[in-house]
Formats: sequence, C-alpha cells, structure tokens
Amino acid sequence: MKVAGILTLLFLFFSSCGIEDGRPNGIFIRVHNNSDVNFENVSVRSGNAEQAFGDILSRTESDYREFDHAFRYGAVWLNAEGVALSLVPIDYVGETPLRDGYYTYRIGLSSANLEDAALTFELEEDE
Repeated sequence: MKVAGILTLLFLFFSSCGIEDGRPNGIFIRVHNNSDVNFENVSVRSGNAEQAFGDILSRTESDYREFDHAFRYGAVWLNAEGVALSLVPIDYVGETPLRDGYYTYRIGLSSANLEDAALTFELEEDE
C-alpha cells in the first residue's frame, strides 16, 4: 500500500511539472537577448497568446513562458536604450505550429546604431 501511495505522489508531482514520459507537455519559450544592448519591457506574441518577458540584459536570457500555440517566429516589442523597436509578422499562413518542447527566440539587432537598427529573430530548439 505504501508503494502505491508513493507512486501516486510521484505521478502527481511529475504531471504538475509539465513533463510526461521525459518530454515536455506544452510549448515553453524563452527570449535570449543576442545583442550588446539591454532590452526593456520585452513582449512576445506567437500564436494566440502574448507573454511579457520583462527586462533582459545584454547576452542573457529570460525564464521560460508557456504558450498554448506558437510558431517558429512571433511578434516582438521592446525598448533598447529608450528606442522602441518591434518586429511584427503579417500572418502565419502556411506555418506549422511548434510541437511541445522548449524553444529560445534569439532576438538581436541588425545594426549597432539604434536609430537604424531592426530586430533580428532566430528560433532555437532547446534540449
């Protein structure tokens, strides 16, 4: 009886962590600041949800946030040294949603001159 109770507790613990059979149960995305400038008020929308990632220091990454649906790219809004920057895709037509897993959106700048810079975007699948 004790073994059944322990197994039940272990099952409940692991199912509450978003992991089943060693694989994630959901789409988890973090943002990596791939620039030499600190990002402030980072917000990302991919699929049907928008998540706030807050401030992300240069060359560091945020914590993961869970998305119900997400794609290999998304809309991004942020401030870099007081300059508002955004990258907004027109649509997701023809795109396949991401599978359950952990991903990193690597956001960078196309130029060191913030007045001329655009955001760059890369998807990285994490292990």
